[in-house]
Amino acid sequence: SELAERRDGRLHIHVSETRKEVADCKEANGLYPVEYLDSIDFFQPGTIFAHASWVKKNEIRMMAEHNVTAVHCPSSNMKLACGGTLSFPPYRDAGVDVRIGTDGAASSGNGLNLLHEARLASLVQRHDHWDATLLPAQEIFQIATKGSQDWVAWNLDDIRMRPLGRSNNRHLANLIYNGGECLDVWVNGQALRKDGVTLTLDEKKIISELDNAVHSYYEGVE
Repeated sequence: SELAERRDGRLHIHVSETRKEVADCKEANGLYPVEYLDSIDFFQPGTIFAHASWVKKNEIRMMAEHNVTAVHCPSSNMKLACGGTLSFPPYRDAGVDVRIGTDGAASSGNGLNLLHEARLASLVQRHDHWDATLLPAQEIFQIATKGSQDWVAWNLDDIRMRPLGRSNNRHLANLIYNGGECLDVWVNGQALRKDGVTLTLDEKKIISELDNAVHSYYEGVE
């Protein structure tokens, strides 16, 4: 944390992702994971906790006191059979900022699609809390994009966006619950992706190099 402070960086760590992790930390240190991090003065402004699924109420309060951002990664938790995901209402009630994350491609349903994660986050929270009004499209859209987008445009002629209705909430619901891939991405006025094609990287070259690396690896595995 001292290095992050000197270099004006942020700390990002995976915390309380599984019950075993929590049990191991408690056995080794006599404290739960967030309690332990607090005891070693880990927290810095802008600290990010990925997962934070298996936490106690006092740990959530600690996260609120230190302005920690919790990142909900539902696909990863479900694919890896972690037995639970971040529970949104206690975080909201404590004032903890919650965002949506994709974790890693290998664990998040073999992809890094933020819209898919947003959809699943809304559905799993409603399922777990028996509340069909929890995390509506407007709210989950804000959670998924807060701080990372200035504007979003989508093709209303796409069949997945129909019927339109008269409410913007209908547009957002169609986007969250049936959205597809992002076609265009702009950052600081520069087009990084246009019409589904990445402009800043040679995708074919990267895929070819990756295929060769994977084949070479498995050739050496008996």
